[in-house]
Amino acid sequence: MSVARAARCRVLLVAGLWILLAAVGMAPASADSASAGADVSVAQSLGDRELTIVLRRVTSVPGPLRVDIVTHTGTAAGQLALAVIPMGADSDLPAPGAPTAEAVVELGGTPGMYSATLDMDRPGPWELAVGDGTRVARIPFVVPEQVTSPPERLVYVGFLVAGVLLPVSVLIAMRARHSAWALVPAGGMVAGIAVSVTAALLSASLPLPPQPGSQLDPTVDNVTDPYSLNQPLISDFSRPPVLLTVEGSVTAGRPGDFDLVLIDAATGASVDDLLVHDSALVHLLVVGPSGGLSHLHPIRTGPGRYQVHLTTPEPGRYALSAELARRGGGVQMVRAATGFNAAPNDASVAPQASSAPLHLGGSDKSASTVLDGNSITVRTTEAVVGKPTTITAEVGDTSDLQPWLGMVGHLIMAGPVPDGGVDIAAAVQNSPVWGHSHSMGPTAMPGMSGAHDMAGMSGMHDMQGMGAAVGRGVMLMPPVNGESPPDETVAAYGPDVPFTFTFPVSGRYRLWIQVERNYTVLTVPLVLEVAQGEHR
Repeated sequence: MSVARAARCRVLLVAGLWILLAAVGMAPASADSASAGADVSVAQSLGDRELTIVLRRVTSVPGPLRVDIVTHTGTAAGQLALAVIPMGADSDLPAPGAPTAEAVVELGGTPGMYSATLDMDRPGPWELAVGDGTRVARIPFVVPEQVTSPPERLVYVGFLVAGVLLPVSVLIAMRARHSAWALVPAGGMVAGIAVSVTAALLSASLPLPPQPGSQLDPTVDNVTDPYSLNQPLISDFSRPPVLLTVEGSVTAGRPGDFDLVLIDAATGASVDDLLVHDSALVHLLVVGPSGGLSHLHPIRTGPGRYQVHLTTPEPGRYALSAELARRGGGVQMVRAATGFNAAPNDASVAPQASSAPLHLGGSDKSASTVLDGNSITVRTTEAVVGKPTTITAEVGDTSDLQPWLGMVGHLIMAGPVPDGGVDIAAAVQNSPVWGHSHSMGPTAMPGMSGAHDMAGMSGMHDMQGMGAAVGRGVMLMPPVNGESPPDETVAAYGPDVPFTFTFPVSGRYRLWIQVERNYTVLTVPLVLEVAQGEHR
């Protein structure tokens, strides 16, 4: 072999290796693969226990699922039975519908986090069953498959072709009588690298397929192969609103259960496609005749059925509203048409002993109270129809609030209600506005949004707004890139908890602010007078 030919072979080898290594460096290893998802936090009112159940992400299958259960002040010690149940058919594994792994969690008398680990043997839709010996909550969740996307496959195939053709082209250049024949595999090598680089660069701009669980009803097929071309092409994921009915009855002063039945407004079928929204499947707001608020999280007992356990402190009518998010249907605030009634008890039942509400509005811009040993001051800006009103609760003087349901604070509001009304529940049930606003803590600078406002007009979310407020403390930043938000073990927020809401109608409003401190959910009742303002 001549010196010139050897030199050409070396140049070809070096150039090919340089191009191949440079292309590998440019191409991401996971161009467009679906994320494994973040942790799932679900609040559950299981009997008399108010729990937060956290399902940690499953990174590989087979693999472990860690379940953390957060208890709060007043939660009774005892055992909870956990079981995971696959809901999709798979011919290669045991039949769905039967538990594949079980565990027992021992809850202590001290509020905090208690854990267990279960083994997951397949991807797809699952249910986590949580039982206390009397009732069982069934929480749907999805175990994702680590799927290679089509662009990523092209990246790997292109590099494989280039890697194979590189030594072939060098060998031909060294052995063939005419070294020009080496250009044929060399051209194939360049084409393979071009395909890999193009696929890697374009993959970032290609949309992900519809996601099982959040956009599609999850099945084994669409979880294990979300890129399958056999799936129907859907561009509109919207679904009808939900109708809410109440079944069962309760008696004042006695623990009792009743069911919420969710119905599709277009078909009358049961609604069983709720998503975890703000760390719960259903946020149930119950207002009693004396104005006491219960913020509960009913347990799912079957398709479209959620069970509520509570002890109503007094007889009479109770107002009831449920906030939920349907897959493809968005967030909805749904009212039971007439609420529900607690029957009188044969024994005497003392009226509900609730804290006297703070009064704000007009010239009263600040009021203070002490709740469970916590000093709380509530301040408000001028409350006028059509203008953003910022209401700030100062809880203590240190940044030690815990995120509850994914937020630093919650503000529930209803109104206008008649002045001096005795039956507050009836007034709230008939009020035109029923809203639920959130606070992520004080913002770092003016103009940043620290609250997400949602108002319900006639039971629905008709108005959404974003508010800005500046205060002391740390802002709860939303998670990014599949990260999980801080859980209730992180006590680092507050003491200022601002909310901003634009009231559409003047009059007297009933408000309740809720925050968590030392694993205790504090509820601060308020009465706010909203002025009419100037007519335009």
